[in-house]
Amino acid sequence: MMRAFTTALLAVIAAVTSAAPVEERDLVFDYIVVGSGAGGGPLASRLARANNTVLLIESGDDQGQNYNYSIPGFQASVTQDKQIAWDIFVNHYQDQSRAQRDPKYVPGKGILYPRAGTLGGCVSHNALIWITPHASDWDNIASITGDSSWSSSNMQQYLNKVYEWQPTGPTDPAILLKDNMLVQHLAGGAAVMGLGPDPLAAVTGLGQTLLVDPNNTPGRDSLEGFYQIPLIQRGGTRVSVRDFIVDTVNNGSPLTVRTNAHVTKINFDTTGATPKAIGVDFLDGPHLYRASPLSGAAGTPNTARARKEVIIAGGSYNTVQTLKLSGIGPQAELQSFGINVIKDAPGLGNNMQDRYEIPVNALHPNDFAILDGCTFDAKPHDKCFTQWQNNPSVLGLRGAYGSDGLAAAMAVNSDYADNSDIDLFIFGGPVNFTGYFPRWGDAAVASHKVFSWYTLKAHTRNTAGTVELRSTEPLDTPVINFNYFDTGTTANDADVKDVKALVQAIKMSREANQRYYNYPLAGTNWTEQRPGADVTSDADLEQFVKDQAWGHHACCTAKIGSTSDPSAVLDSEFRVIGVDGLRVVDASVFPRIPGVFIQSAIFMVSEKAADVILNG
Repeated sequence: MMRAFTTALLAVIAAVTSAAPVEERDLVFDYIVVGSGAGGGPLASRLARANNTVLLIESGDDQGQNYNYSIPGFQASVTQDKQIAWDIFVNHYQDQSRAQRDPKYVPGKGILYPRAGTLGGCVSHNALIWITPHASDWDNIASITGDSSWSSSNMQQYLNKVYEWQPTGPTDPAILLKDNMLVQHLAGGAAVMGLGPDPLAAVTGLGQTLLVDPNNTPGRDSLEGFYQIPLIQRGGTRVSVRDFIVDTVNNGSPLTVRTNAHVTKINFDTTGATPKAIGVDFLDGPHLYRASPLSGAAGTPNTARARKEVIIAGGSYNTVQTLKLSGIGPQAELQSFGINVIKDAPGLGNNMQDRYEIPVNALHPNDFAILDGCTFDAKPHDKCFTQWQNNPSVLGLRGAYGSDGLAAAMAVNSDYADNSDIDLFIFGGPVNFTGYFPRWGDAAVASHKVFSWYTLKAHTRNTAGTVELRSTEPLDTPVINFNYFDTGTTANDADVKDVKALVQAIKMSREANQRYYNYPLAGTNWTEQRPGADVTSDADLEQFVKDQAWGHHACCTAKIGSTSDPSAVLDSEFRVIGVDGLRVVDASVFPRIPGVFIQSAIFMVSEKAADVILNG
């Protein structure tokens, strides 16, 4: 049933996608959208549904028929699928001797930062987690720009628009409560948050706790507690941007999806007083970008023209790279590469921000029952895959693969937060997650004996990350420096506060693991693997954080701001300042990193951009 459905959807894409060169006169559209992810996919669909002709260009192909895409439980496998993966390597620290203190470090490359080259972009390989932004995220943009349309009260309409096409829902508690050892761990986390169920009724009490929605509970921005984790799924299957794009094509809207096409340059008309974007150059061919493990082909050059606008939605790395290669960016950097300067934009590629994440991993002598028969390869011996495949209509019967592996979270306003917003999400699940490195997905599920609490630090303060050109070759990856902690933003003890908040989260994770023993549900004893029994003092924990933290929500590299701010790249309507006919709509547009998980914020931005373009 699933294979037939996805094959039909693939056929829809194939009908509108050409792998062969097309003469330039045939590639003229009202709008060209570059990138089909969280920013570009919804926007292109909305523009086409309003009867504009739209060319959506995606460097990868459609992997909607791939079980790594479809199955929530494969959220580790999908990031290392060679058909999808873009393996970007970054520097947490520019000092390589310091960078090597991280066991995830790859000599000569740095730290793996998984990206996705496929229809739907990184939404097709993420952990599916759906946490909506805080009101302060939007009100901050309204304040910076003086544009009240960014106020949190006004932005709610765009969240409602997202819900027209994006289904969300938590893992069915019935799946989780079948594993007493897992229940015992989660009960420990609930107890830390003051919600621990009575030890004599841990299973039923926890079941009620896991019905609490972190997005719709009154006062949720600042309400500490223990929550379920909503996912972008319908009935235990990933459904998101890629499916919205396919539905848009399928309903007859004038959306042309061109996959296996990598944009290399934006073209401009410079005859007037202000340069105007009029189209793009691109290369046709599969796996062209050198981040792909299958790269190596040269590609066939082609060009497309836009009657109205070009919209770049390549994400915080590729949007910066494409704009700079096209002549928009810091003048000195462009001139050093011999690039003709179309517009000096000194802020482009600066201000990069991300989360910090850190784990506490506990090893048991026995497997978690929920993972019994799970081999994470969708082969005949994979009992969990068979269960998922045979129960397509009932989430509660789909088993472990109907979940992303993370069962619940402690939501915390840390002692080091700048305001009352939740700034720590501490997730728990039976997965050995320690961050990103080559084949990390295999390592995460190789053992069924590990329970992890891992922390995501929201509202981080470091704004010192940069994305710079490596060369003028558009298929090269850029140079990415995050400048972590004390090598980045240190004013007002920004780095110290972020580190200490993460140490607080580690201590809470450890407390949850200790409270596990208050609920004797036949769970075995555990041994802490990370940080480890010998890492106890605050100084040692702080060093552990500095050495081993990671992130995966890079943003803010083409920030929206006031036109009087020389570091602003975009105005409040997503337009590149000083250039006509060109906008950016993706994670790079935020002045400050929003909320807890970034995909919902980008979806809302995409819906807002569509409204701005269509309705002014």
